[in-house]
Amino acid sequence: MLIVICGEDSISAFNYYSLLKKNYKEKNYEIFEINANEIENIDIINQSSMLFSSKKIFFTKDLNKKISKKINLKINKIVEDIIKEKNIEVIDYEEEIQGRMLKFSKNVIIKEFKPSENIFKLQESIYPGNLKNFIRILNKVSESSDEYFIFNMIVKHIRNLILTKEKIFDKKLKSWQIAKLTTQLLKWDKEKLISFYQGLYKIDLQQKTSSTPYSVKKSLEVLSCYYL
Repeated sequence: MLIVICGEDSISAFNYYSLLKKNYKEKNYEIFEINANEIENIDIINQSSMLFSSKKIFFTKDLNKKISKKINLKINKIVEDIIKEKNIEVIDYEEEIQGRMLKFSKNVIIKEFKPSENIFKLQESIYPGNLKNFIRILNKVSESSDEYFIFNMIVKHIRNLILTKEKIFDKKLKSWQIAKLTTQLLKWDKEKLISFYQGLYKIDLQQKTSSTPYSVKKSLEVLSCYYL
């Protein structure tokens, strides 16, 4: 059995992945953390531990990267066998990957963490002259979403705006998403947009080095006062 934890809300997804690990440990399961590159050895590990524990579970990350739909790799069959095997339980964490982007067969169990609609409204509200509305939506989104997740989604969106300005399009974006980005760009001066992005980079650096007394949310509010 294979359970895949994924989704754009990577913080909630990883927290759930960690919680599962904790819960299984409390249930006296033997926990095996295995690198995706070592997945071929999972049957050997499973068989060798049967004498010592009847309850075991494997945790791994980024297994999706090892799968190829175009090439008949050995690992493809191994993963398919794991999915079908009831006596082997594997939980895989895929960072910031949507369920539809996974390359596993349909029999895999997927737990996807999607951003709320409000986070997309927040992204669309980021433009000069819209400060009041941006702050209002930011406060609302912050009630249910982690501030680091919100920050990362804003950084990702501004990066896409800059790339779209240069006619460089992310292959994952759909035509309607590109159209929305293009419309939003009409409200931005290029230099101001780049300066805003540099401001986000500065916030990220300050948070990582603990060189600011402000929270991520407060830092976003201050930055938006200068640019929105």
